[in-house]
Amino acid sequence: MLVFYPRFIRTFDDLPGYVSLLIHCWSGCNMRCFGCHNASELIDAKPDGRHLTAAQVLERLREGHQLFDALLLSGGEFLMNDMTEIRSFLKRVKALFAGPIIVYTNGTFPRKMQCLLDEGLIDGVHLDMKLPYHCLDPVEDAEVYRAIIGIAPSRKYRQAMLESVEAVIRHDSKVSQIRTVRYPLLSEEYFEHIRLYVNELNIRHGSTVPYYLNPYYPPQPANA
Repeated sequence: MLVFYPRFIRTFDDLPGYVSLLIHCWSGCNMRCFGCHNASELIDAKPDGRHLTAAQVLERLREGHQLFDALLLSGGEFLMNDMTEIRSFLKRVKALFAGPIIVYTNGTFPRKMQCLLDEGLIDGVHLDMKLPYHCLDPVEDAEVYRAIIGIAPSRKYRQAMLESVEAVIRHDSKVSQIRTVRYPLLSEEYFEHIRLYVNELNIRHGSTVPYYLNPYYPPQPANA
């Protein structure tokens, strides 16, 4: 069952030119990234009675949809959820909200992501390309992977993330983006490899999906 964190965030920065509403699905995550801001509340913690159901989220959207222009769905990893439930939820969102719907993802579910784009249930994807996967071998560079995403992926897992990056760029939505956090553990060379890779894919597909290198902000203590 889809469950959501009860605190919605109105943001002016995540999607340039839009007032967006950011909703976190309380679904866990298949990574444990360095400095994750959602680790304690949304990944390590399980839904504890404060959560909202899909029906409750839809009711909130129905009451306040005039206050935002775009809807952002995050996690954890939103695409970890059952595809039937994701489809059902997004169809109902589409019925009451006319603005763009964007999914945040780490790229590990390329088939689900592609289906949602093909079916028009989402309008774009903000994909976190956390490392230059195309340059890093899952075995030889396992230590780098563990330091940043908390796991050493298989080669199949890495290929899935690369497929997602290319799929987002090939789709070429005006509300999509590829992005990376400027992790302090990494040198500038890592980020330059990602930027060049995204640029190469944009040229190959005749696309203009932007790449954003975002600042790293250390997570604040829970009692701060």
